[in-house]
Amino acid sequence: MPCMNRAQPLDAPVGLLPLPRPLMTGEMLDAAFRLFRAGILRCLPYSGLAVLVLELPTLYSTFVGPVRGSALRIPYLSVTGYLLVVILITPLFGVITLRLNSLAQGIRPRIRRELAAAVMRWPAALLATVFAFGYPAVLLLIWPLLVVALPTEALIFAAVPVLWPVPLLVVALPAFWCDGLNPFSAIAQAVRLSARRSWRMVGAILATACMVMVFYVLSAVIVGMMSPLFGRADLFLIATVGSMLSLVVGAFGVPFVVAVLIVAYQDLKLREQARRMVRS
Repeated sequence: MPCMNRAQPLDAPVGLLPLPRPLMTGEMLDAAFRLFRAGILRCLPYSGLAVLVLELPTLYSTFVGPVRGSALRIPYLSVTGYLLVVILITPLFGVITLRLNSLAQGIRPRIRRELAAAVMRWPAALLATVFAFGYPAVLLLIWPLLVVALPTEALIFAAVPVLWPVPLLVVALPAFWCDGLNPFSAIAQAVRLSARRSWRMVGAILATACMVMVFYVLSAVIVGMMSPLFGRADLFLIATVGSMLSLVVGAFGVPFVVAVLIVAYQDLKLREQARRMVRS
C-alpha cells in the first residue's frame, strides 16, 4: 500500500507568505533572516554585482583618483558617476526583490521572468528607487556634517525627526516590485501603511542597520590589524583588502536588507487589513 504522506523534496522552496499573523519586531527580523537564509545562494551573484556597482565611485577614487599635475577638472564627473550607479543598481535590486518574494511565496524563481520584469519596468523602477532610497542616501551624505556642526545632545534630539521620514518611504521598493504598482502608487501605499506604524519601522530599520554595521566594523578591525603587518609601503594592498571585505559584507548584507523590507511590507499590509476588519 503506497504511503499517502510524501516528504517534500529538500530543494523545494519553503514559502513564508502569507504571514500567519501580525509580527512583533523580533519575529519580523527572524522571518527576514529565514527568508535571507533560504535565498542567499540564489541572490548572491546579483547582490555581489550590486555592491560592486555601489562601490565603483569609491574604487575609482581609491585606485585611480585625479591625475597629478593635470589641469583638467571635470566637476560633474562625480555626479555623473553616481547617476550611472543609480541607473545600473535599479534592475539588480529588482531582481533580488523579485527572487526573494518568489521564495517567500513558495514559488520557484525563474531567472528569465525576473530579468524580463526588471528590464521592462526599468524606467519606472528608477523613480521608485529614488523615492525609496533617495532620502536615506542624502541623509548618509549629510550626517557627517551634522555630527560636526551640532553638539552631541542636539544631535540626539535631532535624530528622531530627521530619521522619521525614512520608514515612510523605504517599503515603496517592495510595494513596487512585489505588488506591481506604479511608482506613485507604491509611494502612496508605503506612506499610507507606514504612517500609523512608523515607530515599528524605525525600530526594525535601526536593528537591521546595527546588524549590518557590526560586519562592517569587523571588516574595519581586520584591516586595522593588518595595517602594522604590511607597513606604510603596502597601502595599496591594504586598500585592496578593505575593498574586498566591503564587497563580501555588502554582498551578504543587501539580500538581508531586502528580505527585511519584504517581510516588513507584508506585515504592514496584514496589520492594515486587520484594522479595517475591526472597523467594519
